[in-house]
Amino acid sequence: MNMLRSDRAYTKEEVMGLMEPLVSTWFDERFDRLSDPQSKAVPIIHERKNVLVSSPTGSGKTLTAFMSIINELVRYDNEGTLEERIYCIYISPLKALANDINRNLNTPLKEMREVAEANGMKPPNIKVAVRSGDTSPYERQKMLKHPPHILITTPESLALILEAPKFREKLTQVEWLILDEIHDICDSKRGAFLSLTIERLQELCETDFTRIGLSATLAPMEAIAGYLGGYENGEPREVTLVESDTKKQLDLRVICPTEDMTTLPSDMVNSMMYDTLKELVDAHETTLVFTNTRSGAESVVYKLKERGLDNIEVHHSSLGKDTRLDVEERLKAGEIKCVVSSTSLELGIDIGSIDLVCQIGSPKSVAKGLQRVGRSGHSMGKVAKGRLLVFDPDDLVECAVMCRAAHRGDIDRVGIPENPLDVLAQTVVGMSLGARWNVDDAYKLVTGSYCYRNLTKESFVSVLRYLGSKDEYEGVYSKIWYDEEEGVFGRKRGARMIYYLNLGTIPEEANYRVITGHGSVAGELSEKFVERLAPKDIFVLGGRSFEFVRSKGMSAYVKEASGRKPTVPSWAGEMLPRSFDLSMDIARFRGEAAGIIENQGEDELMDRLVSDFDIDEGSARSIISYFREQKVVAGMIPDDKILSVEEYIDPSGNQRIVFHFPFGRRVNDALSRGYAYKISNITGANASVTMSDDSFMIGTSRKIDVSRIPGMLSSKELETILRKAVRNSEIFKLRFRHTAARSFMILRNYQGRPISVNRQQTRSSYLLDALGDMENMPVIEETYREVLEDDMDIKNARVVLESLDAGTMRMAVQPFTGTPSPFAHSIILSGFSDIVLMEDRSALLRELHRKVLYRALGDAVKEFEFEEDQIVPYFREKIGRAADKADIAPLLMRTGPLQALRERGRNIYAYCDADKKTVDIWVRELIEEGTLGTVFFDEAYVMPSEEVRYYASATRKERDLTEQDRAVLNAVGDRTALSDISEATELDADTVYRSMRKLESMYLVTRTGVNANNRWYFKRYDKGFPNAEESCDRVVTRHLECFAPATVKETAFALSMPESAVSTSLESMTASGEVVRGRFLISEGDQYMLKIDHMRLRSGKDNVFDHDSIEKYRASKGRRFPGIREFFEFYEFAGSEIDVFSRVDGFDLQKWNDMRSAGEIRLGRFARGRVRFILEEDARVYASLRRDEPVADEDMELLSVIKGMGTATLRQLVKATGREKESVRDSLMRLDRALLVVRGFDGREDWGTENRYEAYERPSELDEGAIERAVMKAVKAYGPIPPTAMRFITGISPEAAVSIASRNGAKTILVGDGQTPMLVMSDEVPLIREDRSPDNEVRLLTLHDPDLASKWAELAARYGDRWIYPLVRGNAVIGAMEIWEMSGCIEVRAIDLDDPKDLTDALRAVDKMMVFFAMKGTDIVRVREILSKDASDCDPVVAGTMEKAGYVLVNGFYAKGRFVPRTFGYDEMFSYVLSKQRVLKGRRFKTVGEAISERGYVRNDSEIFSRTDERTTIKKQAEALKLMRTALIPAYIGYTTLETASLYRAAKGEEMDEDMRTVLAIIRDRQPVNRKAIINASPLSMERTVEGLNSLSKASATAQNSSGGYVEVPDNGMGHREALKEATRKLFREFGIFSAEVLSYFLQQRKMHSVRDALADLEKEGFLCKGFFEEGSPTVYWMLAADAQDPVPEASGFTILNTQDNLHVYLRHMGRTETSLSVVFKGTEPVGTFKGRVTSEEAKVEDFEGTDEAFAALKDMTTSMGVRIDSGEKEDDDDKYWDASEFYLKMNPGAKKQR
Repeated sequence: MNMLRSDRAYTKEEVMGLMEPLVSTWFDERFDRLSDPQSKAVPIIHERKNVLVSSPTGSGKTLTAFMSIINELVRYDNEGTLEERIYCIYISPLKALANDINRNLNTPLKEMREVAEANGMKPPNIKVAVRSGDTSPYERQKMLKHPPHILITTPESLALILEAPKFREKLTQVEWLILDEIHDICDSKRGAFLSLTIERLQELCETDFTRIGLSATLAPMEAIAGYLGGYENGEPREVTLVESDTKKQLDLRVICPTEDMTTLPSDMVNSMMYDTLKELVDAHETTLVFTNTRSGAESVVYKLKERGLDNIEVHHSSLGKDTRLDVEERLKAGEIKCVVSSTSLELGIDIGSIDLVCQIGSPKSVAKGLQRVGRSGHSMGKVAKGRLLVFDPDDLVECAVMCRAAHRGDIDRVGIPENPLDVLAQTVVGMSLGARWNVDDAYKLVTGSYCYRNLTKESFVSVLRYLGSKDEYEGVYSKIWYDEEEGVFGRKRGARMIYYLNLGTIPEEANYRVITGHGSVAGELSEKFVERLAPKDIFVLGGRSFEFVRSKGMSAYVKEASGRKPTVPSWAGEMLPRSFDLSMDIARFRGEAAGIIENQGEDELMDRLVSDFDIDEGSARSIISYFREQKVVAGMIPDDKILSVEEYIDPSGNQRIVFHFPFGRRVNDALSRGYAYKISNITGANASVTMSDDSFMIGTSRKIDVSRIPGMLSSKELETILRKAVRNSEIFKLRFRHTAARSFMILRNYQGRPISVNRQQTRSSYLLDALGDMENMPVIEETYREVLEDDMDIKNARVVLESLDAGTMRMAVQPFTGTPSPFAHSIILSGFSDIVLMEDRSALLRELHRKVLYRALGDAVKEFEFEEDQIVPYFREKIGRAADKADIAPLLMRTGPLQALRERGRNIYAYCDADKKTVDIWVRELIEEGTLGTVFFDEAYVMPSEEVRYYASATRKERDLTEQDRAVLNAVGDRTALSDISEATELDADTVYRSMRKLESMYLVTRTGVNANNRWYFKRYDKGFPNAEESCDRVVTRHLECFAPATVKETAFALSMPESAVSTSLESMTASGEVVRGRFLISEGDQYMLKIDHMRLRSGKDNVFDHDSIEKYRASKGRRFPGIREFFEFYEFAGSEIDVFSRVDGFDLQKWNDMRSAGEIRLGRFARGRVRFILEEDARVYASLRRDEPVADEDMELLSVIKGMGTATLRQLVKATGREKESVRDSLMRLDRALLVVRGFDGREDWGTENRYEAYERPSELDEGAIERAVMKAVKAYGPIPPTAMRFITGISPEAAVSIASRNGAKTILVGDGQTPMLVMSDEVPLIREDRSPDNEVRLLTLHDPDLASKWAELAARYGDRWIYPLVRGNAVIGAMEIWEMSGCIEVRAIDLDDPKDLTDALRAVDKMMVFFAMKGTDIVRVREILSKDASDCDPVVAGTMEKAGYVLVNGFYAKGRFVPRTFGYDEMFSYVLSKQRVLKGRRFKTVGEAISERGYVRNDSEIFSRTDERTTIKKQAEALKLMRTALIPAYIGYTTLETASLYRAAKGEEMDEDMRTVLAIIRDRQPVNRKAIINASPLSMERTVEGLNSLSKASATAQNSSGGYVEVPDNGMGHREALKEATRKLFREFGIFSAEVLSYFLQQRKMHSVRDALADLEKEGFLCKGFFEEGSPTVYWMLAADAQDPVPEASGFTILNTQDNLHVYLRHMGRTETSLSVVFKGTEPVGTFKGRVTSEEAKVEDFEGTDEAFAALKDMTTSMGVRIDSGEKEDDDDKYWDASEFYLKMNPGAKKQR
C-alpha cells in the first residue's frame, strides 16, 4: 500500500504565507489559530498531493479541504486566468450534506468579498453550485451554460453528468476531488460504483486531479486510503494520511430509564425511556436524537409530542427537499428544540450548536456511535455529549461495551466490497455511451478502482458477454455493442435512456411522491412500502398521519388522517446489523463479567461497571441482575469461548432451539441458515429461523436430539450449504432482482415509464428460472456474493465454525428444563408471530421472568406470601364479568378505565361474555346516554361518567398551549367532530388530532359521543377537578381492587401517573391502614394490595372486612332523609339540631320548633346518660330502661316543685326551694339521669342560655318487645356495630345484644387485623363488598354526628376537650374547627387542617352550615385563626383562598356574610354617635318639642341643655307639652308622650303578677291618682303596693302626669315582636349604631333571640345594615343603612355629659365613660371629668380633673343655665391635664398621650 503518514504541524504564519493576501486577511479576521487538521493538511493539499484527513467532527475538516482550493481560485481570478469551468468536485453521500456544504462555502466567499471591498482588494468571483436529484431542470440548464467553479454533487449525479455529452466537456480539467464522509460510502456497492466513477472521471481529465478524503472515524486506514487513491498502471496511487492529534472529548453515558429494567415489563420500560428522553430534551437547549430506522424516527417524534414536546421535527432522506432544508436551517438557527433523525444528519451537515445527542438503542457499531455523538459540541475543543437510552437488557450490554470501546479507540473495521459484477455491468454501460472502448483499455480503467483491483480478466469479459447478449446470454436484451473478435465494445441504440433512467445501486428505493388532498408534496415513500399499502391504511410521514387513497404512476395520493394511529409499520427499513468487531467485544465482555460477578461484591461491582462502561447505576444494576439470573438458571453465561445451545418447548409443544451466538445479525444469518438446513434434512420437516444480534432460534415441529447439534456444521461445507439453503429463498429472489436491476437485466424504468416492483419481480423470477442453472453467470454469481457477503457475513461465520472445529470455542447444550434462560427471552418472544402488540409481549415476558425468579431465588421463594394459584382466581372472581349492557358500568367501577372499540392493552372485551361487535354497540350507547365518559391515558379509556373527574384530577398533564392549540380549543362546541374543527380552523386533520390529544391530556376537552365508524365527538371538559391527592388515592385504590399485587411503577404506568404521586398515595394509604406493602408474589420489589384483600387471602374467609370498608359503608347509610321524623326513625338519636339539618332535605327550623313545642321531640339523657334529642315514642322505651337509676327523697321533692312550676331553671329552683345551689344541682343531675326530668323548650334551642327542666312521666314497666326493637334499630342504623357498643346505646349486655340480633336476621362479620366481631343485617353484607366511591365532599359535623361514632378516640387524641366541629372527607377526619355562636355572628376561632389544600373545601362546608345559622338569624361568620396563624398573618396562598371564597379581611380576621365592609376609627365612630345624638353645635334641636318629637323622650334638664338651643327646664316643658314621667328604654325614669310610653310597654312585654294587676286596677279606676291615694286604696300591704307600683312603672305600664298623678299607659295593641322592632328603630335613629349586647341592655331583653329578631326584621326592611364597624374590634354592629356609606361629620366643640344622660349610659357600655363620673369632651377627646351633676337648679362639681379650657366650657354651660358652680379647691393645672390624659388613655388603649 502506497500510503504515507504526515504528522508535521505547520504554524499559522507558514500556512498563511502560502495563501493569497485576501485569503490570509479573511482568515486572520475570523480565526485566532489553525485547527490541527488545517495545520497539517492544508500545505499538503497546496502541494497538490492526495490526502486522507481523519479528524473528529467539528475540527474544521471542510475548511481544511477547501482552503487551498479557494486560495488557488482566488489566485487564478487575480491573474485573470479563472475560466468558466469546473475546477473542483465535492462529492457528498447525502443530499442534506451537499446542501449544507453549499451554504458553508458561500458564507466564507461572501465574507471574502466584504473583506476585499473593505481593504481595496479585488473581490473573488468564485461560483458554487449543487447538482443532485433535487436540482430542478432550470438549475441544470443554467449550470450547463455557466458551470460553477466548485461543483457539489452526489455519486449518482456525478455518474450521470459524466455521460451528459455537453456537461462532460466541463469536467475535462478538474483539478481537485473532495470525497467527504468517506467511511460512510466506501463499504457499500454505492462506494464501489463511486470508485469506478472516479476512475472514469480521471480517465476523462487531461491531468491527474488531487484527491482529498475526509472522515471523522476511520479503520482500517490502509484500505480506505487505497479506496481513495485507486490504482494506476497496477500500482496504488500515493496517498498521504493526516490524523488529527486533537481527540474530541467524549461525555458518554448509557441511561437506563429505571433502577433495574429486568424487574419491569418491557412496555413500561419503553414508556419510561420516552419519559427520560423528554426530560433530557427539556434540560438542554438543542438536542439531536438518532434512531436506527426511519420508522423509529417517526415513532420517537410521535411519542415526544404525546408528552408535550411540541418544538420537535423529524429529518430523514425520504422527506421532501424543502422540508429537509427547512429543518436544517431552523435547527442551525436554534429555532428547534429537538430533531429526530435516522441517518440523514449523522454525517457532516452543519447544523449549528447541538448541546446533546441522544441515541435510542445501540447504534450497532462504535464508528457509527462516535459519528452520531460527535454531532454535539460540533466545533473545535467542545465536548461531545451523548446519551444512549436503552430499553432492553441485550441493548444495554451492547451500548455499555460500545462506550468502553469508544474510549479505548477500538473502531469497527470498514469492509470494502470487492468485484461486485452488477455494479461493474452498470458502469460498463455508462462507459459505452461516450466512446468505443478497447477491452484491454476498459479493463485497465476498471482495475484502477480499488474495489476491482483484483478483478480477473475472465470475470470482466463474462460481464461484457452478458451485456452484449453473447451465446448463452442470447435471451438477454443487449445493453452494449460488443465485438469479441475485435475486442471492442460501444454504445448500443437505446442504451443511453436505459442508463439514465435505471442508474443507481439501490433499485428498491424507487420512491413515490406523496401527494396530499391539497395537491402539495408531503415527501416520498419507498416503492417497497407503497406496494404493501391498501386503501384506508394509515401511515406516518414527516411526523404527520396520512390515509392512503390510491397510487398512480410514481405518485401516492393520500388524505389527512383523522388522527388514528398507524395501521402499518411506518417504514420498510431493516434493522441495522451489529458489527462483528463490536459483537466479539460483547462476547469477551460476557466472559469478563461472568468472572467478576462471582468474585466481587455488588457495591464494588456496581462502581466498576459505572466507571468503566459509562453507564448509570440503573444500567449497572440491570446488567448484574440479567447476568446473575442467567447464571442461576442456565449455569453459564455464553461468551467468546463457550457458546450455548438451549432447548425450549413452546406452549404448542413445538421444539425451538436457541443458539446463544453473540456474533451479530449478519454472522448469525449465515450460521442459522446453515444449521436450519442441516436440521431440516435430519427431521424431514421445515425449520423456521428467528434471528437477532445475540442469538438465533430454529423452530421445528419434529424434535431433534439437541446433543447432536455440536459438530453438525463445519466451516468447509458452510458455503456449499448456504448456496443450497438460499437458492430458493425469498432473500435470494429479492437480491437477484436487485442485482438484475443494477446490471440492467431488468429495468425499473422503460422509456420514462416506471415499472412496478411486482412487474420487476415477475420478470426477475422468470429470468432466475431460465438462467439459474448457468455456471458463472455474472448476475447469478453476484447475487450469491451479495447474499453471502453483504447481507450475511460468511467470512466471519467461517471464523466461528473454524474455532469450533479447532476447539478454541466449544458448544454447551442445555436441554429444556421448563424455565428458559433470561438470555433466551428476547429471541423466544420474537419467534411468536402472534405477538404483535407491546402489551402482549410484555405479558409473556413477565411470565417468563417470573419463572426465572422462581429458579433464581431458590429457598428465598418462601419469603413471598402467596402463590399465583391463590392470587389469580381471587382477583378474577373480584373483577367478575359483564353479561349484558347493564353490567358494563358496574364492571368499570370495579376495574377502573378500560380501552374499548379497539382490542389493545387493558381492554373491556376480556371481561365480557358477548362478542366484540355487541360490546361495541353497548359502549357506544352508554357513551351517548352519558352513562360512560372517557379518561385519557395514552389513549381514550371508558369509565362511568361520575368517576371521570377524579381521573382527570389525578392524571391531567400540565402543558403549554400553542396558538394552534387555542384555536382548536375555541372551535370545540358541545358535540364537535375532528373534521368540524379542521374546517373551522383551516388546520390539517393531523394537526387538529395532535392538538386534541394534548387538550384531552390536559382535560380541557373530553369525548362526548362516538358513531358506528368509531369517529368521536368532543366537547369542552366541564366536570371539575376534585382534590388531586384524594383523587389520586381514589384511582390508585380502584386499580388495586382488581390488579393487585402491584408495584409503584406498575401502578403508575397503568394509570399514566407520575411515580412520585403514586408512591405518595400508596405510602399514605399504607400508613392509614387501607393498603399493605409486602412481597406477595414472586417479584424483585415491594408490592401493594388493599388491606381487605390481604386479610381475606390470608384467612381464607369471605366475611372478613377492613375498617376502611366498614367506615365507608357506614358513611353511606342514612345520608339523606325527606323529613325530621324520618331521620329519627332511622337514627333514633340526634345530638344537635345541626345533625338533623345536615341530613334532612329542606330542613325547616320552624317545623323543628313546632315539634319541640308539641313534645314530639324530647331532649334528655336518653342515650346511656348522654343528652340527646329523640322522638317521644322512642323516648318512653329508653326511659323505661332507666327504672333502676337511684334517686333520693329530696330529689322527688324537687321533682314536685318542678311539676308545680311547669318549667324551671336551676336559678329559679334555688330561689323557690331555698336549698343550696350545689344541692339542687345534684338532685337535678340524678333526676336527669333517671329520665324523670327532660329539657324544656322555650321557643327555640339556645345553647347559650341556662337549661330549663320539666318533669317527664317515665313508663312504670319494662317493655321487652321495645328492647328488642331498640337493639334491631341500633343494628340497622349503626351497623356494622360491635356488640360491646350496644351497651352504650341500649344499656344491655353484648351477649344479649348478639342473641337478639341473631334471632332477627343479623350476621356477625369480622373486622380488621384483630378480626373484631360486628353485627350487621344479613342483606347489608353484599353492600359492604360493593366498590363504592367515597364521598369526597368535605363536611363540617358536630361531635354528636352519627358518622363520628367510631372517631371519638381519634378526635380526643387529636383535639383533647376543645369544643370542635370535625371536618370529614368520606370517612376520614381531615381537620376541625373551633366554632362558637356569638351575638351577631358565628365565630370560627381556629381552622385546623391536615392538608392546607383542603381549605377551599372546608370553607364550602362552613357555607353549608351557615344555612342553618341563617335560619336562626345569624348570617355572618368570622374566622380568627387559620392553620395555626392569625388571620392577619396568613401566607398569600391562604389569603387568596379566603378571598376567593368570599371572605374579607377586616379588623384582623376574615369575615363573610351580609355585612358592610366599612370600619370606623374611634374618633370617627364617636363623632357619628355625637352627630346622631344632636349634641354638637349646629346640629342641636331648636326646641324641646322638636327633641321630644324626634327622640320620643327627654330624661332631665342636662339632656335639654346639651341637645336643644332652648333654655328651659323639664318641669316647664312637661306641663306645656303634656309629657308623662315613666320608665323609658332603657329603664331610667324620664319624660315622654303617652303614645311613646305605650310603645315602651308593648316592647317590654312584661308579664304581670297578681300584685301588679291589683295596683293597676286601682290606678285605672281612679286615674290620675296620687301615690298616697293608691296606697290607701290598696288591699295589699304598703310594701307590696309600693313594689307593685314600681314594677308597673318599670314595665312602662303606668306614668305620672305633670302634677304627679298616676295614669295607666294604654295598650296600643302591638304584638311584642312588632313593638320591640319599633322601639329598636327609635333607638337607632337616636344613636345610629349598636351592638346586639348594648341594644339588649337598652331594650331590657333577657331573651337575646328577641333582640336578634328585631335586628333581622329591620335589616330586611333595609333600615339597618351590619358590619364590623369598630376598627380593631370583632364585635358586630348594626347601624342605619342610610348612613353606612356617608362621610361622618367631624365632632368639634365641647360636650358635657352628666351621668344621668342616656348618651353617658351608651358610652359606658361601649367602654368610653365611667359610671360615676360626668365627662367633658372636646370633640371626641375627654378633657375633663368630675363628680356631681349640672341641673337647672344647681351645678354640683366635685373632684374636677381636666384642662383649663374644659373647666371653662363647664363654666360657660352653667352660666347659660343661670347657676353657679359649687366646687372645692382647684388643683394645679398640670395635674388636671395629666389626670384627664390618663383617663383618655385608659378609655382609648393604643392612643397617644397628648401634651
